[in-house]
Amino acid sequence: MASAADLSGRWSTGKTNIFTFQVAGDSFTGIIEGRPGERSYKIVDGTLHGNDISFFVLHDAKDDPEVIENGGKPFRNTATGAVAGDEITISGAREGTNQRPYTLVLKRVP
Repeated sequence: MASAADLSGRWSTGKTNIFTFQVAGDSFTGIIEGRPGERSYKIVDGTLHGNDISFFVLHDAKDDPEVIENGGKPFRNTATGAVAGDEITISGAREGTNQRPYTLVLKRVP
């Protein structure tokens, strides 16, 4: 089973995004960063149960093109998955919809 220490730290999609998780017990928060000058997104309401994780990616910036497209209303993307050593597999979509589904494999950044 994964422990909180297994999730803490920086993880990469292998492209431009870096996920950084800060763990407190069985819960966590964090941030997703892209290239310099690109928007960052907050990771909120994260939970860790054994190897299973779930969290939300918050889109709340008024100038975020996706928020503008959503009528100016903030929204969250869901993320669920599992930690397996130095790899996390997650999938999700816009909360409450099947819009913009995705699957990502994150690898620990040394």
